[in-house]
Amino acid sequence: MSDMPYLKIEKNRKTLMVDGKPFVILGGELHNSSASDLDYMKEHVWPTLRKLGGNCYLAPVYWEEIEKTKGQFDFELVDGLISQAREENVRLVLLWFGLWKNGASTYVPAWMKLDEQYFYMQDEEGRLLESISPFCDEAVDLDKNAFSHLMGHLREYDKERTVLMIQVENEVGVWHHSRDYSRQANEIFDKEIPEEISLLFNNVTGTWEKAFGKKAQEYFMAWAFSKAVSQIAAAGKEEYPLPMFMNCVPNSMGISNLAGSYPSGGPLVSALKVWKAMAPEIDLYGPDIYIPAFKAISSGFAMDNAFILPETTGDKNCISKALFSVAAYETICFSPFGIEMLMQPYDERDLLAQTNSDIINYSPEAGESLAEAYSLIKALQEEIREAREEKRIVAFLQEGELGEEFHLGDYIFQVVYGGTPPIPWMTTQVPKRREDAPIGGGFILQESDDTFLIAGVSANIEIFPKYGKTHQTFILEKREMILTDGRLQAGRNLNGDERNFFVLGSRLTIQRVKLYNRYN
Repeated sequence: MSDMPYLKIEKNRKTLMVDGKPFVILGGELHNSSASDLDYMKEHVWPTLRKLGGNCYLAPVYWEEIEKTKGQFDFELVDGLISQAREENVRLVLLWFGLWKNGASTYVPAWMKLDEQYFYMQDEEGRLLESISPFCDEAVDLDKNAFSHLMGHLREYDKERTVLMIQVENEVGVWHHSRDYSRQANEIFDKEIPEEISLLFNNVTGTWEKAFGKKAQEYFMAWAFSKAVSQIAAAGKEEYPLPMFMNCVPNSMGISNLAGSYPSGGPLVSALKVWKAMAPEIDLYGPDIYIPAFKAISSGFAMDNAFILPETTGDKNCISKALFSVAAYETICFSPFGIEMLMQPYDERDLLAQTNSDIINYSPEAGESLAEAYSLIKALQEEIREAREEKRIVAFLQEGELGEEFHLGDYIFQVVYGGTPPIPWMTTQVPKRREDAPIGGGFILQESDDTFLIAGVSANIEIFPKYGKTHQTFILEKREMILTDGRLQAGRNLNGDERNFFVLGSRLTIQRVKLYNRYN
């Protein structure tokens, strides 16, 4: 029997430990329906994932499939998925699609949907939303029971520890409305805020509206959902205490400002104070990032929380975001959504396109680039971790800006993505990238005082002395670095004209450079 995966907390940092070693999940999340058929997984999913070379994949467990009859549980689908992962020599993260998935209750068993005692949320006009209310205690108890049965079964079946973590529910919150307006919710909303919320916010008192004004609806729903999720997660952890996390849909800047424009009450940055207090069983919170503000959103979640990315767009920019995330943060998981489509041959994708409108974003080329990034990250995982601790690494990612400036040791690195150089003394004029190229992204890792490893795509880099005009920086040696069998090895000596500039192309470029300064 292998050791149970756990989160190691050291120096205010969380690290996922698997088999006694730090583990970064490099894989992706399956489409919602893929794991509902084991034959489909064999024929259409695993063959493409082998090409990606990920080490762990996120797959749903459907409440409606494991408890088709009330009180009777069938884990054949779960067991088959775990067995297939073992055959593929990869790990799994299981996503519990229970009471709530994308703010709706579409994965609860049919017998619950047909029983009106499990009441739905309502909007401002009294119309039913397709989501069971978190104030429906009977429904929460049933979810808690089903989830605890799942975790108890994993404890007994998964002795090899194929499953590393559990996501509890999925994108919890009220979509397109500020809160639940059911009769039960209204009665509680109009009462005094509970004592635990009062203490959490410096003993504020009054009704939710009086205490929190414009934030009242969001805090109210965050309190309701987090209390329900806390019960569900606690019941599961009592059976089998794997690390547990939750995902959310952030707004464009990662900070909520208008309840209802995102799933109100979900674990966004602005509501994490409530969630962490009310649901201490949840170990990690992560955003699902499908909008361009990747850096703004990711930095908000990474400030006091190891960065976990359960979902992001599976497109040409995956490579840039993966390199940036692992270099910038204590990243536990990087996971593009619909990962089986990313490496799918074009003539095999019509089947997937029947159920997925985002098919146009995926391409085998993007999958091949992400596979290269994963291979590099695996090869340098410990070096990157140490460099981040010692502040010897910088990460760059293009989001609108023409370029960025970084200081490492005695040198200034100017990263330019296209157009006019960002500072007057820079000489590089970078032409506009072709449309099928990924956005600029990567990292610069300082290996010694004057030696640096540069890895990334779609950028030009110039290097200047930190001390201004009294110094000039020159390149002593520049080596092409090549990934061979999962290890980084020196390739060509890039000399002559090829030594004097750094161009990171549309596919992963890795170079090691030795610098020196001369004085005027």
